[in-house]
Amino acid sequence: MIVSELFHSIQGEGHLTGKPMFFIRAQGCAVKCPIREICDQPESLGFKGGRDYAPAALAALALEAVGARGWVSITGGEPLDQPDFDQLVAACRHAGLFVNVQTSGMRRVNAPWDWCTVSPKAPVDALELRFAQELKVIYTGQSIAELQAYYERFSAWNYYLQPCWRDGGCNQDETLGRVYELNRLGMYWEFTAQWHKYLGVR
Repeated sequence: MIVSELFHSIQGEGHLTGKPMFFIRAQGCAVKCPIREICDQPESLGFKGGRDYAPAALAALALEAVGARGWVSITGGEPLDQPDFDQLVAACRHAGLFVNVQTSGMRRVNAPWDWCTVSPKAPVDALELRFAQELKVIYTGQSIAELQAYYERFSAWNYYLQPCWRDGGCNQDETLGRVYELNRLGMYWEFTAQWHKYLGVR
């Protein structure tokens, strides 16, 4: 698997916020998304660069960092662009680790995750994956109708709206206002943020 970076930190987004995790950031992303120009991980978008690891080696590094029954987050880039994705999940689960998969939803996940986070970069009808533990939409001004389509046609336990970071700041006030509006309309979205940025951790 080609990896952009490996690090041990806390999860800063969504339902698993605060949980210590070993992060495996896959190198490469074929998804043409509306926030590509302002992606907060531009170094992981291209298919050049990165370092090649065997899935078993990555699982061993994760186990050393978080211990047995710890969490590993497989993110990107787009981890499902990697041909060894399924083998990595299998190796992590064989090591006794819990697996959080973070994906755009543009491809189906055939490996057995423990927690799946879909951060869609396309309208809901274009997604191949239509269910996950959490749906996390980066708010860039989507209309009520767009967000309602996600809410009604994507099956998740939790629906999150997250501010979009650019130029050192984010649209948190607009995002929070939209969350309030959605809830008044009977759609139970929650606010999340990249809390690690507020805390100053990786």
